[in-house]
Order: sequence, then C-alpha cells, then structure tokens
Amino acid sequence: MKFQKVAISDLTVALHERGFSYLRRDGRGRLRYAGELRLKQRNYPCELAILPSLDDFPRVWLTPVPPGRPEIQPHLSAGGYLCYLAVGSVIFDSFKPIEQTMACLDRAEQVLEDILAGKMIEDLAEEFHITWGSSWCMVDVDERRPGALEAYTFGLAISVATDDKARTREKLEAIGMGLPKTELSAFLVNTKAEPMPLQDSWPPRTVQAFLKWQNTLDPKCSKKIEQRLLEMFRAKVTRSLVIVDSPKLQYGIEVELKRDLPGIGQKPSPREILYRLPVHRISVCRMDDKHLAERNLPGSKTLAGLKIGLVGCGTIGGYLAEMLAKAGAGTIGGTLTLADMGSLEPGNLGRHRLGFDALTKNKAKAMCDELKRVAPGIDVVPVGGDVKNADLGPLDLLIDATGEQGLTDWLTWRYADKMPFLAAWVEGTGAAVRAIMKAKPEHACARCVSQPPLKDQYRVFDVPPEVIMKGYGCEGLYVPFPASTSVQAAALAMEMVQAWLDGTESPSFRTRVLDLNREVHFKDCTPQRFEECPACAT
Repeated sequence: MKFQKVAISDLTVALHERGFSYLRRDGRGRLRYAGELRLKQRNYPCELAILPSLDDFPRVWLTPVPPGRPEIQPHLSAGGYLCYLAVGSVIFDSFKPIEQTMACLDRAEQVLEDILAGKMIEDLAEEFHITWGSSWCMVDVDERRPGALEAYTFGLAISVATDDKARTREKLEAIGMGLPKTELSAFLVNTKAEPMPLQDSWPPRTVQAFLKWQNTLDPKCSKKIEQRLLEMFRAKVTRSLVIVDSPKLQYGIEVELKRDLPGIGQKPSPREILYRLPVHRISVCRMDDKHLAERNLPGSKTLAGLKIGLVGCGTIGGYLAEMLAKAGAGTIGGTLTLADMGSLEPGNLGRHRLGFDALTKNKAKAMCDELKRVAPGIDVVPVGGDVKNADLGPLDLLIDATGEQGLTDWLTWRYADKMPFLAAWVEGTGAAVRAIMKAKPEHACARCVSQPPLKDQYRVFDVPPEVIMKGYGCEGLYVPFPASTSVQAAALAMEMVQAWLDGTESPSFRTRVLDLNREVHFKDCTPQRFEECPACAT
C-alpha cells in the first residue's frame, strides 16, 4: 500500500468543519488558523500554528487569555500559549495528520477545562524553570555542602560556581570558554522543599519578595539566605550569587549589594536597604560529575568515589573505559586505573574506541588522554607496563577486558581473593560475548567455567563454533569480529558492574548471543567454584 500524503487543503477543510478558518502564514512559515476551544461552560477564542509539512503537533494560543484569572497558571503562559502536551511524551503520527490534529484539539480543550477548574495547580512545580530566570549559572559543585563557593562571571548573562577551581577550568576550556577573571561572592544553601511558583505577584523582583516566597517553602532556608546576605552587605561585598539546592533542581539569584538607594530615608538599617534591592533570577545548569553520572540512572548508584581498575584497553576495554567514566569512575575522590602495555597499531583502528591520532601510542596512556578530553577533571591513571609487575593497589573493583585466558587466570589468582573481579571476553569470532563476576569466594571464576571438568557444562552453544584466525607475517594472528561485537561485550560488562553496584541479585555468569543461527546451550546462572581450580581455590 502506497502512502498518500495528505494535502494542506484537506486539513483546512477538516478544521473548517470544526469552526476554524485560515488566516495566513506567520514569520516562521507556519499555517495560522483562528477558531475556538469548546468547553462545557463556554468557548474560548484561539489560534493554531501548524507546520506545512503536517508532521508535528499544532501550537495553540488563547486570544485573549481568559480575564480574571491568577497571574500564573499551569500550562498557560502570560502570552496565552497553551501547553497541552509534554514534548516527547507522545509521537505524532504523520501518516494521519488530520486525525492527529483533531485529537490535539480535544486534548487542548480538556487541559484548558482542568486549568480553569483549578485542577492542575500542582503542575506549577514542574514548570518552575520556565517562570524563573533567563540568565544562567553553570554549577560545578560535587559535594553539595552548604557554604561559600568560588564564583566567576562573564557578565549578567552567564556565571560559574565551583568547589574545585582547577576541575571547573578544565571543563570550561574543553568547550572553548575558560574561567572568567571577574570573581563573584557566592554561597549555596540546601532545602528539602521543591520550588513552587506563586500564582500572583510572580516572579519575585526584590530581595524581600524572594525571601518572603522562600519563607512559604522553607522558613529555615529563607533565614539562612537573609543572614548570609546581611553578612556580605556589612562586609561591603559588591555582588552576591545565591544558589539554592532543592531535591529536584537548583536555582538562584544574583544581587548587586548597593548601599545608596534613593528615597529610603536618612538612616536606613542594612536590612531595610537589603530588602529593597532588586534580584536577578538565575537558572542553574548543573555540570558537576555527580549529576552527570546520576541523571540517567535514577535510583541507581554510580562509580563516583570508588577505586576502579581496568586491565586491557583494547577493543573491549576502550569502549568499557568510556562507559565506566560516564558512570562516574574517577570522580568525587575516586580513581580509574587503566592498564595495558600494548600500543595502538593501524590494524586495531577498525574496532577500537581510539582513532588515528592515537596511533603508535600506548593504549592505556592514549585512553587516559581521551577520557580527560571527554570528561575533563576525571582522575584517571595509566599503567603502561606489564601489569604483572605493577601494583594496582587497593581497589573496589578490578575488571579484565583483555580476552587473554592466560592473563585472566593470573589476575584471578593475584587479585580475586582481595576484591570483586570481573572478566569479559568475546566467544569465537563474535558468535557471543560473555562476562563473569567473582564477588564472593564460593563463586566460580573464568578459569573454572572454561576448563574441564566444567567447560562442557557451561559452553554457549550445543556445537562450539570454529575459531577462525586471520593475519600473516609480522602482523600476527588475531580473531576477526566487528566493532559492534566489542561494544556488546563492553555493554554486558557494564551491566554487570551496575548490578554489582546496586547490590542486585543477578547471575554472576552472563552471555549475550550474537549468532542467532546457532542452538544455544547456556543459560545465565551463578556457577559455584571448582574446588580444585588453581586460580581461585588457593
């Protein structure tokens, strides 16, 4: 069945049947229509804006905003824009644009009905950031402890607050900005209250109005802010930045602490002057490592603050190293140690995380440089020599991504009784990827399940795949498989790291089958240690 594109004229006819008439194309090329949203008590005039490609939700404006309503209303801007759908919450079916547009109008009518009935007041908390400031502060504060911060400003538009000047400078230099020279007095306060806009007299425009609003949310927080601002005022600080750390988001104000306000009397108190000072509302853009690691893992733990070791920065380890960094490894007092004695060769490029700029460099050192580029401020340490001669030190977790059975066995023997040990490898020429975690003495290690007598029991396939080797001459032999297989192995290992972090009861030995044409023998499980294993039983 061939797709027949709906014509704009067909949509116009459908809208006309609903009482809408075509007006014009606006400055953005959108089709504008005028009509009414039909509610139970009465109808409300509105305008629609529809893309001529007919592949997106129509925008709705009330013309005018219903009179006699509170100054701030959920899902309805001061200019009449009606937000009837959360962006990304629903997919617009571009194959049925007329039906979708009519459904959108039905939804808009229902949302407006609920707004006018006062049923959506709690949603104001979710829209706080829209009603707050248009200026930004980039906050790089890992500890989130209340107290003084180092802060710098690019002017009224952008400022920066940090608890580690060197780390923040690295992050800003990575985006071509650098740390501003103009310093700014700043402090952070914590609150357990979520910010909720007032429906009248919003947003606050003076220190007094801001403190009064804060007092409705958290009186203790309001009092702390007032006390700190008065201390700065008396200390003749010229400008102050206040960052409020609430459970869901951070926000702030910037105050120019003037002392010569006109029309305030002959001998006003510092508090009287402070209350009248205007505030500049600040929206916060968090760039701290804790937030970056936690944002996509709600309810889960991160690697921040832990000491993680990764042996092998090759085709699996390169991708895994970046995943570990994105999960917080090497941040907030933690370290990430990368060990590999090999150098990146041209033949490695087809399936390695690193590229041409790292050729001939030691893989561990080159991977450290790359992680510092993508995650400025990370504490990552390279070990470029033979790992057997290195002291990896006390670690919270050691990972082997070499895929070399002999080295895996040695690492198990050397470290598995001292720390959790995870090994990940590719089976054959990419038919499957496997990983095994030894976090308890009674659990099997990689050697237990890959050598007799347990080898046959824990094989992946009914018929083991043939091992194919490629290479010739000085290039050396290697097992061919694509980069996608390496990514799968790294992802499997990372999933097991996350399960270990969260304390989730899950199989210690997992396999992800990639060759779906083979009969699978193995099921994920937690095998017990082979008591005569020379790697882990001694």
